[in-house]
Amino acid sequence: MILKRFFCLWIVLLFAGALAAQMENEYCMECHSDPELIRIINDSVEVSLFIDSTHFAGSVHEDLACVDCHAVTEDHPDDLPIGEPTCQNCHEDVYDEYEQSIHGLGRKEGIQIAATCWDCHGKHDILPVDDENSKVYGKNLLKTCADCHSNTEVMRQFGLRKMDPVQLYAQSVHGKIFAEDPEATVATCITCHGSHDIRPTVDPQSNLSELNIPETCGTCHDQEAEDYQQSVHWKSLKRGHHESPNCTDCHGEHDIKGYTKTSPFGKSELEATKVCQGCHASEQLMSRFGLDYRRFDSYFRTYHGLAVLKGSPRAATCTSCHEQHAIRESEDSLATTNPKNMVKTCGQCHQNVTSEFAKIEVHPIGLKERNYVAYLLRIFYKWMIILVIGGMFLHNLMIVVYHIRQKRRAKKYSELVPRFQSFEVYQHLLLILSFGTLVVTGFALKFPDAYWVRLLYSLGMDEVVRSTLHRIAAVVMLTISLIQVAYFIFSAKGREEFVAMLPTPKDLLDLLQNIKFHLGLSKEKPKFDHFDYGEKAEYLALIWGVIIMGVTGFMLWFPEIFARYLPNWFFEAAEVVHYYEAWLASLAILIWHWFFVIYHPDVYPMNITWIDGKISLEELKHHHPAEYEKLLKERKLKLEKKKSKKEETPDKEQ
Repeated sequence: MILKRFFCLWIVLLFAGALAAQMENEYCMECHSDPELIRIINDSVEVSLFIDSTHFAGSVHEDLACVDCHAVTEDHPDDLPIGEPTCQNCHEDVYDEYEQSIHGLGRKEGIQIAATCWDCHGKHDILPVDDENSKVYGKNLLKTCADCHSNTEVMRQFGLRKMDPVQLYAQSVHGKIFAEDPEATVATCITCHGSHDIRPTVDPQSNLSELNIPETCGTCHDQEAEDYQQSVHWKSLKRGHHESPNCTDCHGEHDIKGYTKTSPFGKSELEATKVCQGCHASEQLMSRFGLDYRRFDSYFRTYHGLAVLKGSPRAATCTSCHEQHAIRESEDSLATTNPKNMVKTCGQCHQNVTSEFAKIEVHPIGLKERNYVAYLLRIFYKWMIILVIGGMFLHNLMIVVYHIRQKRRAKKYSELVPRFQSFEVYQHLLLILSFGTLVVTGFALKFPDAYWVRLLYSLGMDEVVRSTLHRIAAVVMLTISLIQVAYFIFSAKGREEFVAMLPTPKDLLDLLQNIKFHLGLSKEKPKFDHFDYGEKAEYLALIWGVIIMGVTGFMLWFPEIFARYLPNWFFEAAEVVHYYEAWLASLAILIWHWFFVIYHPDVYPMNITWIDGKISLEELKHHHPAEYEKLLKERKLKLEKKKSKKEETPDKEQ
């Protein structure tokens, strides 16, 4: 009977409290139900004080009074502001956790954008955590965290620029599973970071401190975490070596990819290998642990490494031999790389493995100390290559030079037609030298690790020498180009040459006829004039290239001067144009120009007109028949008669 009376009294008091709270709230809503109620913070900031009572009525706090959360002074209506609401009155334990969190500590330090209870749970519309419409319900959690952590302006204040961890998570294996099934048991923000007790990573109690990450990941990946805690990485990390990796160092933080059979990191074999390379190829980092940073370079010279570079899904990577998580020192008897276990390790891919096979070096470093016989054989073959191939090259060069001399000797006894002025011959020689110097010194800057560049640097071509040679060559090329321009303008012959170089409709017809002839569709060759379509295109391309390379080159040479008149993006654009125009010019010389002056069957081993500026009458008839006919018709054909071979031959040779 007493219990029944006590229960009735409790019910009465409960309803009385609720009724009192309701009456107090109605008093507050007399003002706060006004949509136009505002608080003026300053001249530019106004805050709405309107509260939608329907939202509050459906919230988890609907039975509470406003003053249970808001500390209101007696004279509050006299425009005096009230303090922030406090959740501590009811949620003391949770609030204590929050105050130690990165958000709570941030608020104490005066960081006003640090998240509060109502930023995550809502304000007057707070719903139970298990309500599907709650801001912290599973499927809504990402959006709630994204309100701050996807805001670049907020993240920038904490040193995180252009990084959206929520978006990265959405692209991860966890995020994709979560997107398909929000009710699935999968890692979300609070799984890893915690909820109210999110601490800075430097805090030893943080879920994401370097020593706690394996335990945090082990919540779902217990076997992997157990394996990792047997590894040399974990032991090193516990000793205080912060460089040693934990789960997030290898797998990433928010953008963790899925596991596949071909890649423990959900990437290509090459990308998976690069994960290990990030640390183990660092000379500075490896020196701290007494390890050889060259092991990766040596690995990529073996079949395994070369196959990985070529995209093989079956080639052995780091984890194939060293395991994925339980990576042990090779001296450990349980290590897969321990000499006693190598037969089994190699046997994962190779059949009938013997102990001798398992001793083959996978990271071949220090050949002389490791295998002196192989070291001697390497020296032997290097000299064999130098002597044999060098001898072959000299032998063939001798033959080519002989035929060039024979061609030049035969030309001496032919009727010759002047094709270029004497100064043009020297100009062309300077063009060859300057262009070659520009190519070598220019690409040496872009490819400093190339073998031929290292060789040049070992011979004394440091950056000062390289840049000086490059600029001298540029000035030489520009000078001879200006001389050529003056020749075109002030010389009658030059103007005639320039007109002859301009494209005409006949060039297109000659191109089509040349294609038909060489495809066997016509028996008639095109009749080229003074310049054929290829020579015209090449010469006009030279003019274009000199202008483009000259303008961009001087912009890069004197950026301070040009920056006075041009926006900054011009300089990066100039660098792009300068680099790719260099490739275009170099390849055009190799593939087009050298073909027509060296490798073309009609001129091989070389067209020697560039030596003296003269072409034989037979060559003129063969290569430029239209010009030959025109010169005959206009009686302008000027021949240089040479002595006969008999007249020049000494008596002893007769």
